[in-house]
Order: sequence, then structure tokens, then C-alpha cells
Amino acid sequence: MNAPAAPFATLAAPHEFVDEAGARWQFRDSAPAGDARALPLVLLPGALGNGDAAWRIAEAFEPERRVIRVTYPGGSAPDALAAGLDALLRSLGAGPIALWGSSYGAWWAQAFARRHGERVAALWLSNTFVDGSDIAGSPLFDAAWLDAATGDEVRARWHAAFEARPDDLLRSVQLHMLHHGLPAHAFHARLRQVAHAQALPPATGIANTVVCDCEDDAVIAPAVRERVRARYPQARRLTLARGGHYPHIVAHAPLIDAMRRWLA
Repeated sequence: MNAPAAPFATLAAPHEFVDEAGARWQFRDSAPAGDARALPLVLLPGALGNGDAAWRIAEAFEPERRVIRVTYPGGSAPDALAAGLDALLRSLGAGPIALWGSSYGAWWAQAFARRHGERVAALWLSNTFVDGSDIAGSPLFDAAWLDAATGDEVRARWHAAFEARPDDLLRSVQLHMLHHGLPAHAFHARLRQVAHAQALPPATGIANTVVCDCEDDAVIAPAVRERVRARYPQARRLTLARGGHYPHIVAHAPLIDAMRRWLA
């Protein structure tokens, strides 16, 4: 396995938080920075790995505003995740926020935005899906296999898939996150939540909402992208020509430029 090629690999351990249901969260909080009036930015990456997967976004915005990178528990229902995130943010004294979510993180972010709309002043939904049927065609998300497999078996299959990719920064990050971002059982539990995901009511009450996708996303097919867009007819849409399923890693410059406009 290649050595990690991203700055987060040598960071100190993140802070921990236990919510009222006993679920464990981890987070990094840059604390207030830049303009005190700027909305804090909360980052919810997808199922693979921890909050540091969005390190490029964090590093871009930390000089300007408070940034909170969140590693959420695996296997929790979306309403439980919403309650846990609310408790975490209350413990940090965070008021209204800008909430960025990617893939699975964006899927359950909708539950948080609906339950706690007073907290969410801006919502960014990136490379996400409506329900588990949207990704059921991938063997990595096969619900029957995930239900029968162990955490170690799941990690081994994902490792083989990543090893087959070109040797680049994305693969290094994926392999690092797979083996060091989360325990195997937590990653497995997240994937089962993805595979069995039910459609959530859209969080249409957030005026400043962006739905972002990528033309070359091999996980989220064109028809799925359109399903997501149709749920947010009033949202601004951003489609990147390149970025795959991880624009925050491989197409961060245009993504961050667009996020600055979203936060302006």
C-alpha cells in the first residue's frame, strides 16, 4: 500500500464527542478565524474515511472563517445523526452554519437541515443520491453482500478496487482513509446505511442551497444526478466537467471558487 500523500496523514488525533445516544463523534475545530461575522463551515465528507477527507476545503477556508471537520459514527439512522450533529454543534457554541456534505454525508445532511433548519443558513449537497437504489448496480454497494460480509471482508474488497486504479493522489487518499480513517466495522456500517438508504424529504426550506455534481462521476450516474436536482428546483446547480466522485480532492480549485461565491 502506498504511503499517504496528503497533509492530514500527520495531524494530531482529532477531538472526541459522545452524543446523548452514546454514539462517538470525532472533529477538528479551527476555532474562530477571519471575519467573526462569517458563517462557520461544517464539513461532512462521504462514507469513506473521516472528516479529513475534505482537508483541501478546510485549508482554503480556515484563514477566513471557523471550519469544523466532522467524522460521524457509522451505522446510525439519519435522524440519529442529525440529533448527534446538533448536540456536537451546541457543545461547541456554534450558531448558524454553512453545511457542506458530499455523497452519504450530503444524503443525511438533508435530515439535519430539515430538523434544524434554524441552524443551517447555507446548504451544499455534492455528488449525492436519493436512495440506495441509485447505487445498487455497483458490487461495492451490493446490499445482500454487505449484509452477509464482515468488516474485514468489506475492506479487502474495497482495497482491491482501489489498488486497480491508477497510482495518483486520489488512490493514495482512498487507501489511507480505508485503512486509517475509520475502523473496518464503522466503514462497513456506513456502507450498509448507504445500501439500504430510503429517500429523505428534501430540505427545501434553506434558501441558499447548491446542488453540485460532476459529469465524470462513476458512482452517481446521470439519471441519479437528475433525480437529485429535481428535488431542489429552486437551488443553484453546479456541474463540474471533472471531479469524479471526489471533486474536493481532484478538482478542488473550481470547487473552492464556487464555494466562495456560495458563502459570499
